[in-house]
Amino acid sequence: MSLYKTEGIILKSYNLKEADRILVVYTKDHGKINCVAKGVRRSQSKLRGFTQFLTYADFVLYSGKSLDTITQCEPREMFAEIKGDLEKWAVANFLVELLMPVVQEKQAQEGLFYEFLASLHLVSNLKEPRLGAIYFTVRLLQLSGYQPQLTSCASCYSQDIGEKNLYLSGALGGILCEGCHYLDPKAIKVQKGEIATWHRLSNIDVKLISRLRLSPLMEDRLIKALFYYYQYQVEKQLKTPAFLNHLRSFAKDKKPSFKAE
Repeated sequence: MSLYKTEGIILKSYNLKEADRILVVYTKDHGKINCVAKGVRRSQSKLRGFTQFLTYADFVLYSGKSLDTITQCEPREMFAEIKGDLEKWAVANFLVELLMPVVQEKQAQEGLFYEFLASLHLVSNLKEPRLGAIYFTVRLLQLSGYQPQLTSCASCYSQDIGEKNLYLSGALGGILCEGCHYLDPKAIKVQKGEIATWHRLSNIDVKLISRLRLSPLMEDRLIKALFYYYQYQVEKQLKTPAFLNHLRSFAKDKKPSFKAE
C-alpha cells in the first residue's frame, strides 16, 4: 500500500458499519475516487467535521485493494454560504448531479475539476445561484466532448442561419436551420439570443460572470436548451430541477423555473 496526496471535493457519502463512512471525492489528480474515512462517525474523530458534503480539502490517503483510506484531511473551503441557503444548496446538488455521470473513476480532468470548483463559488457568491448552474452546464458539455455545433447548421453547415426559427438537435449535435430541422422531429425550437449567449459562456472568463446580465426570460430559455441537450447526450433524466421548481413555488417573488424536458 502507498500513500498519496491530492485535493478534492466531497460529492457524496454513505455510512459503513457502525462508525465508518464511504466518501465519493472528486479530485484534481485522480478523478472520482471512492474512499473510506474510518471511525469518522464517532464524536471524538478528528475528521468528523471535515468529511461533509461539498468540503473542498487536501487529502492524504493510502491505496487499498478495493477502497482507499483517508488518513488526513485539511479543509480549504466548507462552502458555508451554500449550506446555509436552501436554494443554493439545491443548486449545488444539481451541479453534483450533472457531474457524476460524466466523470470516470481514477481518470483526472484537471480543467473540469477547476471549473466545478469555480462554479461552486459562483453558486455560493452570486445573488442568483442558477447562473452558476448555467455556466457549469456549458463548461461541462464543452470539456466532456459534448459541445454542440452552435455557429452553423449541424446538417447543411450553412452559417446563414437567420435570426429566428432555429432548432437544437441532440441527435445531430447542434443547431439546425429552418430548412433542416425536419431531420430531427425531437429537436427543440430556440432563438439566436440564447445560442449566442451559450457560445459566449463557452469562452468567457469565469471572473466576468458576475458582470453578466441576462433577463429572466433569457435564463429560462437557455436553461431549457442546456438541460435538453445534456439529457440527450448523457442519457440521464435529471431529478434536481423538479425539487428546485418546488422551492420556487413557495417564493414570494415568482422567478422563472428550471425546466428539464
